[in-house]
Amino acid sequence: MNKSLKLFTIFGITIKVHITFILLPALVGFMLLAEGPLVVLRGIIFTFIIFGFVTCHELSHSLVAKRFNVEVKDITLLPIGGVASMQGIPEEPKEEFLIAIAGPLFNLVMAVLLFYPVYLIIGEGLRGMSFMNVVEEGFSSWKSTLLYIFWINPILAIFNLLPAFPMDGGRALRAYLAHRLGISKATRIAVALGHAFALLFGFIGLMSRWIILIVIAFFVYIAASQEERQIDLKMALKDYKVKDILNEEFISLSPDTPLSEALEMSLRASQYNYPVVKDENLLGLLSIQDLLSTIHRFGKDRKVNEVMSKKVITAKLDESLALVYNKMIKNNTKVVVILEDNNLKGLITLEDIARIYSIESYKT
Repeated sequence: MNKSLKLFTIFGITIKVHITFILLPALVGFMLLAEGPLVVLRGIIFTFIIFGFVTCHELSHSLVAKRFNVEVKDITLLPIGGVASMQGIPEEPKEEFLIAIAGPLFNLVMAVLLFYPVYLIIGEGLRGMSFMNVVEEGFSSWKSTLLYIFWINPILAIFNLLPAFPMDGGRALRAYLAHRLGISKATRIAVALGHAFALLFGFIGLMSRWIILIVIAFFVYIAASQEERQIDLKMALKDYKVKDILNEEFISLSPDTPLSEALEMSLRASQYNYPVVKDENLLGLLSIQDLLSTIHRFGKDRKVNEVMSKKVITAKLDESLALVYNKMIKNNTKVVVILEDNNLKGLITLEDIARIYSIESYKT
């Protein structure tokens, strides 16, 4: 996610906050302004504590994911919650199930751990622990704020366990159904439930004029739809190998090629990425974007080896397109170079992936 600020790194996972996050405590403070400065202070403190729990919730998912060799780049805090950036999902449904429930389990364990200390501080017995006290008293006192803090964990757990995508319950449901129905059909069921809950949230939000619930409904609907497209794409690619679609006619460049010559060559070619080769050895990759950007800033006198990217993602002829696509997502790249016995065979681009997806979608 762009426009995010790094807070810290823990267990090799970077915790970031999106700049829009600052709107949330500001909004909370504005909504409570009429009730006095202490109420505003309690509300803002509560907001930050919530996101402490949300961060730990996402970390729980992430640590279990790393246990199953799923790479987790970062966790980004947004006004509506946290998002862990995981590179793909495990092949085994059981592993996805365990990853999905790890977050809600953290919240339930935290609720159990907080219960007795909060019970002692509130000092009004079980009736004093009632959620109705939260509704009635809000942030009117530090005790009621503490009660708010206790209840947020059960609420987060219950909300996330709803059996609808993209909530954790939807992922757990998808993992459970995948054993019996396959990943594609299981995803469609979880996504359909996600859409249904999104519409329900939106309706309740409109009726109650609760804007945050409308925003949540929007993001739930979009996230569910995106997951469905991702699974459809992977299913469309799974029966193809690189060699089935590879165009072995391509242009490569020498590292000593002037950028002016590379520019002239690109005008005549329908190629957007150029392998840089010397003595049949792959040295790097030059994209048309980097070529044009460098010429715009520094002119045409530089050479290809000064501009090319040395980070090149490679694959083999017998690899599946689904695996190649995963490499693109994992490495945030639009092109993979195909090598066989260290011989350059061609390029697979994101446009190639999209073309196959379009063909397979038309067939169905």
